[in-house]
Amino acid sequence: MQKQLRFLRSSHPHPACADEAASARRRPGPLPSAFILAAFISLLVVFTWPKSTRLDDLEIRGTAAFVNQVVTALTLLRTESPEAYRIVTNNIGIIKQAKRSGMAAYSTPPAFELNGRTAFYSVTWCAGCIAHDSFHSKLYHDYLKQHLGAERVPDDVWTGEAAERRCLEHQTRVLKDVGAAFHEISWSSETNDRYWEVDYNKRDW
Repeated sequence: MQKQLRFLRSSHPHPACADEAASARRRPGPLPSAFILAAFISLLVVFTWPKSTRLDDLEIRGTAAFVNQVVTALTLLRTESPEAYRIVTNNIGIIKQAKRSGMAAYSTPPAFELNGRTAFYSVTWCAGCIAHDSFHSKLYHDYLKQHLGAERVPDDVWTGEAAERRCLEHQTRVLKDVGAAFHEISWSSETNDRYWEVDYNKRDW
C-alpha cells in the first residue's frame, strides 16, 4: 500500500509545471485516499474487534486473529492428540485473550486467559500451552472429585513446582504429538526456568 501511494504522488506533475486550472484537473481527488483509509480501517476492525466463537464445548474470545489462532491450535490437538484435546474440553470452558496467561480453574466455567505473545508464537506452541494449562485444571478438578465436599483445593495440588513438572511432561508429550519444532519440545522437556515463581502481575507471557 505504501509503494502504491508513493507511485501515485510521483506520477503527477509538480504544481510549478502547469497553471492552477490544469493542476486542479490533474490533481487526484480525495476519493482514492478516502477509499484506501476506509479499507485499512475495515481490516483493522476485522482483526482487532473482539469476537467470540465456539468449538465443540469451548468458547473462544478475543480478536479475530486470536480466535483464528486458537481454533487452529485446538483443531490440531483434536486431530493429532485426541486425549489431550479431551482433557482440554473436559477442564476448560473458556479461552480468552488477556494481558497475561493464567488458568482460573476455580471459575465457572474454568477459564484459561491466554496472552497474545504466547498464542502467536506458533500454532504448535499455542496448542501445547493450552494443553499445559488444561492439565492444571485437571489436577484441580480431580482433587474435587476425590474429595467430595472439600471447600477448597490446596494450592500445591495444582500449582507450584511439582504440579508444573507434571504439566510440562504433559505439554512435552503433546508437542511431540502435534509435530512441534525441536526447540519447543526441548524447552518444555528440559527447562530450568522457574517461571512459575514470577509474580503474576509482572509476567509478559
